[in-house]
Amino acid sequence: MPKVRVSPGSLDYLKQQLSGYVLLPGTPDYEAAVQIDNGRVQQQPTVIIQANGEKDVVTALRFAQKEGLKLTVLGGGHSATGYCLNTGGVVLDMSLMKGMVLDAKRRTLRVQMGALWSDVYAYMTNSGTGLIPVGGGCLTVGVPGFVQGGGFSFASRSYGISADNLLSLKIVTADGKPRHISEASKSKDELDLFWALRGGGGGNFGIVTEMELQVHKPNTPKMFMAQIRYPVELAQDVIGFYNNWVETLPNEMAVYGIWGPTAVPGNPSKTTTTFGFTVIFNGEFGIGLKLIEPLMKRNPSYANLNHMTLPEYEEMVGLTTSVKGRNAYIRAGVMPPLAWTSKAIKVLEEYMGNRPSQDSFMVWTHLGGKVAEVAPGATAFPHRKARFVPELKSIWDTPQQARANIEWGFNFYQALEPFFTGSYVNYIDPLLTDWQKKYYEGNYKRLLEVKRKWDPKNFFQFQQSIGSKFQPDTAMPLDLSPLNRTFVD
Repeated sequence: MPKVRVSPGSLDYLKQQLSGYVLLPGTPDYEAAVQIDNGRVQQQPTVIIQANGEKDVVTALRFAQKEGLKLTVLGGGHSATGYCLNTGGVVLDMSLMKGMVLDAKRRTLRVQMGALWSDVYAYMTNSGTGLIPVGGGCLTVGVPGFVQGGGFSFASRSYGISADNLLSLKIVTADGKPRHISEASKSKDELDLFWALRGGGGGNFGIVTEMELQVHKPNTPKMFMAQIRYPVELAQDVIGFYNNWVETLPNEMAVYGIWGPTAVPGNPSKTTTTFGFTVIFNGEFGIGLKLIEPLMKRNPSYANLNHMTLPEYEEMVGLTTSVKGRNAYIRAGVMPPLAWTSKAIKVLEEYMGNRPSQDSFMVWTHLGGKVAEVAPGATAFPHRKARFVPELKSIWDTPQQARANIEWGFNFYQALEPFFTGSYVNYIDPLLTDWQKKYYEGNYKRLLEVKRKWDPKNFFQFQQSIGSKFQPDTAMPLDLSPLNRTFVD
């Protein structure tokens, strides 16, 4: 893109209006701000505005509109493809806004939108209440995008997705007005907007500055946790058994899957490829141990058992699936109950066996329980009947390795697609065809109506925003340009 220039006078005026900061190219703070979890993303915004409150957010929005610049919002920096950044526009960096207030009696947490889940877990632990949020499994994920896309937690089978636990929020809409909305809002338009912000994905309708979240008292002060790993030769037997066995589990137990590199027990400097499960039971240790006996009888390579609070466990395992600044291409799908058939497992075996980078891995979420008790149209998140949500992370180091790893990840997804019913917007993928239907199913039409009402000039937009007509060209060799941009034009 051609360089976009903003006059020194405009920048000086902007700085005078802010309690936060303006970051410009060529400065250390700017360079730090554009480094997100996925190191593949290289974007150069004209200006980064670090907001220090709602008033700064309004100022940033009006500055971008006055200067004719596009704007994106940077929360935790875990956008799978980097849509939180852009080249040539304004990036609104929320990282200074981390304030939190807990009402232990009402079991509610008000949190500003610069907070990461690590900040929330630390705050909740320090509160001494034992209350937990329905938060992310990766510590460095930001709260705003996570919740707006739906948000899966180790506790979701007990308490629903994160968006189900969103009680109210503050948002600055495209007209520059701050609003406080919830299901108690009197206006139909505000009720529609609140509906859309629970599963419609971040960056579409406005800039959320604060959320009020329901927090919960777990069934026991500490939970049963386990990590179990198996040699890949047992995949057909173990995952085939798991596919049916999880249907017998209580809502209090979630059993996530993983396939990828793990440290060799007793020699952590070496890795080997295994598959296995992360188990979280919201209840007594002994009951959890009894429930996983069938898995333990299927010849695991090893198992780690823990008895701790959920925030403590998040701190222990919460960085294991982070890209940590390396190059990544991320794909995901949504699978119904009993979808890990022998044919689906065979696809896993084939592609994980021939992956060009041994650092690439797949994890999958285990849903159901309370998630499935909400109607698909009650919020914008439609995948209420899903049982598993596989997320593939293809990871590499050099530009020369990019095409082989991206095309491997792309083909892996295509081979699994017959077993999918859709995809998950928080793992947004620029190479996903028919993405409007796969992300939103029957809710897309209503999302379009909300978008037209609240953002009639389409100010909040990106390549796969609500209302975009973009579709990728998936002919081989793949056109990789959609991975390298935020805006279509």
